[in-house]
Amino acid sequence: MLICEELFLLLTKDSGAPESWGGNDQLGLRGAVLLDLVIAGRIELSADKRPRMTVLDTSPTGFAALDDALAVLPIRNGKRLLSLISWGRIKPRDAIAARLQAIGVIERTSGGLFGLATRFPTRDAGPERATRERLYAVLHGERPATHADIALLGILQGMGLAAKVLPPAETGLGRGELKRAIKGLRAAGGPEDAVAGAVRSIIAGIDAVVLATIAAAAQ
Repeated sequence: MLICEELFLLLTKDSGAPESWGGNDQLGLRGAVLLDLVIAGRIELSADKRPRMTVLDTSPTGFAALDDALAVLPIRNGKRLLSLISWGRIKPRDAIAARLQAIGVIERTSGGLFGLATRFPTRDAGPERATRERLYAVLHGERPATHADIALLGILQGMGLAAKVLPPAETGLGRGELKRAIKGLRAAGGPEDAVAGAVRSIIAGIDAVVLATIAAAAQ
């Protein structure tokens, strides 16, 4: 599965409701899509402290969530990653949900006032269970972390949802311990290749955007 698809499942309860109503799911999914595009060889991020994005290849990947983003990214070629993470033109949530629905992992329902409340209840819990078991094994030191593991854990932490999505009853870690464990994984992610650098940059970018949003709301 794509990293953005695994993140979608982690951010969605089995009932189909989001784990958080704060509206940050699109932010995390956007970062995950950008990382999936790096892995697919369609974009790259510069290695400097404030990385910029370069489009390398606009050929379709076969995944609508990635291809939709790839269709608009050329107009932002050369722009800083931070501006892309907060850019509203990349809205992958519905495309991710549509593919997961097509392969039988979730279904889509409508309800609430005027039927405008969309939910994505689970049909097949297997894929999310596999992701969670993998992340728990990483946090317990039972298997080495992959780029995808570090990205998922870092994005969840940056969104302030790690301890909620991965509860202490499963991780055996308190909120502070979980934060430190995830931070340690970032530093222990293996050689600093292009993907590892992109993971680090995207996590840092999400951290920065979330903190800026919180600061703006407090004013």
